[in-house]
Parts: sequence; C-alpha cells; structure tokens
Amino acid sequence: MGCCSRIDWEPSLAYVRPMDASTGTEEEPTEDSRQLPKNYDALAPRLPESGCDLFEIFGATAEIEIVIGFGRGMFLERRTAANPDAWLLGIEIKSKWAYKVSERCKRRGLDRVRAYGGDVRQVLPNLGPDACLARAFLHFPDPWWKKRHAKRMVMGQLVLDELARLLRPGGEFFVQTDVEDRAEGYRRQLQEHPRFELEGQGYLQGNPYDAVSNREKRAIEDGLPVYRLLALRV
Repeated sequence: MGCCSRIDWEPSLAYVRPMDASTGTEEEPTEDSRQLPKNYDALAPRLPESGCDLFEIFGATAEIEIVIGFGRGMFLERRTAANPDAWLLGIEIKSKWAYKVSERCKRRGLDRVRAYGGDVRQVLPNLGPDACLARAFLHFPDPWWKKRHAKRMVMGQLVLDELARLLRPGGEFFVQTDVEDRAEGYRRQLQEHPRFELEGQGYLQGNPYDAVSNREKRAIEDGLPVYRLLALRV
C-alpha cells in the first residue's frame, strides 16, 4: 500500500490568516492575507487515493487517533496537548478548514498532527493496516435535515464497518452531537453493530478526553445539551 511521503508535510509558502487556538477565531487580516488564493480544493492537503499505510506516516509503534470532522481545529490542538502519546490524523470535508488547520499546525510545530481534506467515507477504505487505530472521534456530524440529504450522512454502515476494521481490539470510538434524534440513531447503530459495544446504556455525562471541539465549546456556552457516546471495538 503506497502512502504520502513526509515531504508532503513541508509548510506552504502561501500566507494563512492566523487564528487563536483557544477560541478558533481568526485574527484581523493583513494586507498579505487578502491576496490568498481562494481555491481551497486545490490547496487542501489530501491522502493518496491509491491507499495509505498509516504506520508509514506515524511509525509502527505510534498510538494513532483519527478525528473525523475537525472543523476549525480546536480539538486537534487541545488533544495533542492533552495526550503526548497520541498521533492525530484529522479528516475534514471542508477544504477551507482542512487547508487552514493544516498550515496552522505546521506553523505551531504540532508535529504529531496531520490534517487532510476529504470525505471520510471515501478516505477510510483506503487506510491501513487493519487494527492500526487506538481511537476514533466523530464530532457533531450530519447537519442534514431533509430526506434527500440522507445520502450525505457520515454515520452509517460503511463508516462503522471501516472503523471496526481499523480500530484495534479495545479501541475507542467517541461520537457526540447536540441533536437528540441524531444521538438516538447513532446509539441504535452502535448497539446493533457486532463489532462495537457501548460503554453503558446511556450517554456519557462529560467529555473524558480533555479536549473540546469548536462546536462543543459553542454548545456548552449556549447551554445546549451534548449527547456523547463511547463504544469499544470488540
């Protein structure tokens, strides 16, 4: 299985507007930043479609965690600070944030973080080897409410099957949302999947990973309930 080389992680010469890691908000633009090309689809780093061996990127003994839908990147930065043993692979479908977060991580010397653009439903089948992941995080997915948008749903059989393949036995899958109906659907899917076992029958009272996402932080500030599920790979 081929893979991207470490050269792919060299910083780009393009200017990126600085962002505050604690809030995820952008600083005031400079004159240079106004000249930044807007073709984020071309700028965002991507994993090769031919397949990628994660041990070639992170090392065969690395404790690898995948973060699906990292958005503005707060969780990536806080998680790498909270767990010095973790190597983080972030996948974000929005090219703008994939590019900006990738560049920010390079500038700040976050060598244990790799941020890529892509649809995780297409990315996961190309990753290996089996049982290479310690944890998987899925943050506030599926903001689609119309029936015709059902095909865009991230949480489904394909993603669950691929995560079951990639997570090591005992590996953790953490998913959270602020939409109760979505949470109930995710809980049912995890209960019915033969390779996952829910920790408890209800929702977690808090986030056990010492890191929050931008959306989670906003939900807490707005007083919204956050429904959190933790499943173990069996």
